[in-house]
Amino acid sequence: MTIKLRAPEPDDVDRLYIWENDPEGGLHGHWAHAPLSRFQIWEYVNNYDANPTAAGAVRMMVMEGDETVGTVDLYDMDLYNRRASVGIYIDPKRRGKGIGKSVLEAIERYACDTLGLHTLAAYCMSVNKAGCRAFEAQDYVLSGVMKECARFGNRYHDINVYVKILTSL
Repeated sequence: MTIKLRAPEPDDVDRLYIWENDPEGGLHGHWAHAPLSRFQIWEYVNNYDANPTAAGAVRMMVMEGDETVGTVDLYDMDLYNRRASVGIYIDPKRRGKGIGKSVLEAIERYACDTLGLHTLAAYCMSVNKAGCRAFEAQDYVLSGVMKECARFGNRYHDINVYVKILTSL
């Protein structure tokens, strides 16, 4: 599967509005406390700064052929220690098709080769079995469990903390 990563564009606003407000998003790593407005997303896209030094984060849209199928973020970037956290969102209609694996491979190459990062961390709610399997399949090591620290609905869930050293890419 060939995927490409690109910067967010104004044409992505409506898609991002749906994804950012996905009521099941909490199970897949998106823990917004309130819905985001289309205007907020428009502002984000139109003021997006891809300079990780200034922004402390990088967001890219995931393309499979001509179709936008998800997003990937590098956030909590610490360029001194050469580490960041990674988060992925794949459109619900496209999950289970190996896109996550390809996205992780692409973002790891970018993080290592372009940004010079050494370590990526991923936080995945333990009930998101597919997400946990995706990180484990890409050699992320389960480095800890944050017990009952993510609330989704009326329940608290564990968050698995995965780490991957990028020097071997």
